[in-house]
Amino acid sequence: MTSQRLKDCCEAEFENIDTVISELSSILKAGESDYSVAELAAIATFIHNCYNGIENILKRILSFRRMAIKDTPTWHKDLVKQSLDIGVIPNDLYDTLINYLSFRHFFVHAYSFSLRWEDLNPLVEGLEKTLVDFKSAIHSYIDKLESEGVQGLRELKNQK
Repeated sequence: MTSQRLKDCCEAEFENIDTVISELSSILKAGESDYSVAELAAIATFIHNCYNGIENILKRILSFRRMAIKDTPTWHKDLVKQSLDIGVIPNDLYDTLINYLSFRHFFVHAYSFSLRWEDLNPLVEGLEKTLVDFKSAIHSYIDKLESEGVQGLRELKNQK
């Protein structure tokens, strides 16, 4: 895979995330805190979808770097940590993504009727900034890869 192909894959995933954000925005009501169970389930699903998109991008980058993502019970957390360790994301974004990962875990194992707006609201409010920061980190990382050129890509392959 070339760095251009990696960039194209990431951009396609960002487009999917943008579509999810648009759908999320259509549900949210300014100043509202009284949502039905169905609305809360939809909001939670869209937050979950955004986080899945972030993970898809990180998996693609690690695959590009030929770094294994081991199939363990902690692979989701390991993915984010490995992305921090190789410089894809900065520390503050790591902390934010771990918060969304915690929500992902809750969402996968919870019943929709247990969702509360008080818990979802901070995630919704932080999502736009998180995605802007994430896109910036990914674009910077890919630009760095491209500036290293073919030699840099060979070195990445040899770091395996």
